[in-house]
Amino acid sequence: MMKMLQPWKKRMLYGTAGLAVFVSAGAVYLGLRPEEPKAVSYPVISKDLTTMTFTPKDGQVILLYGSDINRHKETQDDPQEPGLMTTLSKTGKELKRETIADPDFYWMRLSQKGTDPRHIYAHHPDGIEADHFFTYDLKRGTFTKHEVPNTAITSVAHYGKDVWLESNASKPKENIQLINVRTDKRYPIEDRLMPVFDSPILELDQTIAYANNGTEDDQEGAAGMVLLDQTTGKSRVIRKADEPYAYTALYGAKDTAYFATTDGVMIRLKTNGTMQQKSFSTLDGASYSSRTPMRMINKRTGYQIIGTGENDTDQRLVKWTFGQAFQVEEVRPDFWKQGHYYRYLYRNPYQKTSYFTESKTSLSGKGRLIVTDDNLKTLRTIPVAGANGVDFVID
Repeated sequence: MMKMLQPWKKRMLYGTAGLAVFVSAGAVYLGLRPEEPKAVSYPVISKDLTTMTFTPKDGQVILLYGSDINRHKETQDDPQEPGLMTTLSKTGKELKRETIADPDFYWMRLSQKGTDPRHIYAHHPDGIEADHFFTYDLKRGTFTKHEVPNTAITSVAHYGKDVWLESNASKPKENIQLINVRTDKRYPIEDRLMPVFDSPILELDQTIAYANNGTEDDQEGAAGMVLLDQTTGKSRVIRKADEPYAYTALYGAKDTAYFATTDGVMIRLKTNGTMQQKSFSTLDGASYSSRTPMRMINKRTGYQIIGTGENDTDQRLVKWTFGQAFQVEEVRPDFWKQGHYYRYLYRNPYQKTSYFTESKTSLSGKGRLIVTDDNLKTLRTIPVAGANGVDFVID
């Protein structure tokens, strides 16, 4: 992980709290696969994730755990642990455990967008220089692998009609690029305008908007909101008068992008550079982890978990509303326990259900899977071993 960060080691990662989250992300995974005796091996159900169709029986749940990110297939004396597929009953009893020995099935980060509700986009975390990403078809129950040659993909978090990804080592030039997968149009990005890792790339009308990092000494520029012209390839940085520590990209459509800042402000930014600002106490003191995704439940509303302190259990669940009357408010659903650690995995727009994991801390093995409706009302809970290692749930 640090090897990948070296060229940009001066970049800030959202302060002490954000850095703690970033560092723990890899460490979290180490002990969070389900406990298994070392002498036990499990049946290999497939060596290719894309050949499988996931159709759990009624009431059952399938959990996917990607292979260990701290092992690499190139290291012969330390082979990676294979991916796991665990099938649970409705009460959480483990019915079977099988191996998916696909060498490209690593830990997954998931992205969703309203313009393509059928698919969930999955890329690998920082530290794995992959030249591919996956999509999961919610209707068919299958994964597809998409290869993007000569890249080291760091994120496919995006909004818009096309698929956009960020690569921090596009070969042979070894520079940062934003890439339109459909057209293979590539936009080189200066180091000082490097996008915040896993913060969404917002595709607007002829413009790309995203949040960029600042530098420690500000000599190369403070953090800001970047507008990249797709026709000219030129970028400009927009900042508000009172500069925050960092910006987070939220959502975008047509000629409007939305951002939030670490000093409690939500911004509605037009592609002509004009912006509206609103302050919200809900955001005060929040230390954003841009890798924590937002899940849109309709065209104007989305839910997101944000960090609010140095401990991983210092979290708030917030509801974003976009449009002319944009706002953010804290919500507390019936399952939410202050002081516990939560992840929002994804939303199924066809079933109108969302999937959360809950545990005592990010390093806790045991926890539970929580299924909710679009109002975040709990529909069912299932005890899960290795809750924080779960990459994907098929219900």
